[in-house]
Amino acid sequence: MKAEIQHGSIRRATPGLWSRNFREAYCAAFACQPEEYERSVFWKSLYRHALPVAAVLYRSSPGFFKEDFDLLRELGKLSDPALFKSELNFFYGRNVRDKNWFRRAFRIRVSAKRLIRLKEQVLQVGQSADLKTPGV
Repeated sequence: MKAEIQHGSIRRATPGLWSRNFREAYCAAFACQPEEYERSVFWKSLYRHALPVAAVLYRSSPGFFKEDFDLLRELGKLSDPALFKSELNFFYGRNVRDKNWFRRAFRIRVSAKRLIRLKEQVLQVGQSADLKTPGV
């Protein structure tokens, strides 16, 4: 089993897991600072039709996107593709039961499919950095 030193601790490379968490991999792939991760992923993963409305809501009522930012924060911590998928499924379930009619009906939120595509893009960029998980 390969081990690597990262931020002063040893992280073991476990088969099936990424060598970095999603936040670290995303920031490496898109050359962003870790504190920019959530906002950057948010704008990349919103439904395209939602962008104009989201821009207004983001400034006037940022709490509207609490569920989205909670999801992005959780995804950022993950290095297990199965947990990544599980979090997206949980998010989907919350959106189905969401009491906010506007958010649900018009999909003014992040898209799980866009997040999956973003994850795949990040993993392709990170392939040389030992991020790619076979079969995921």
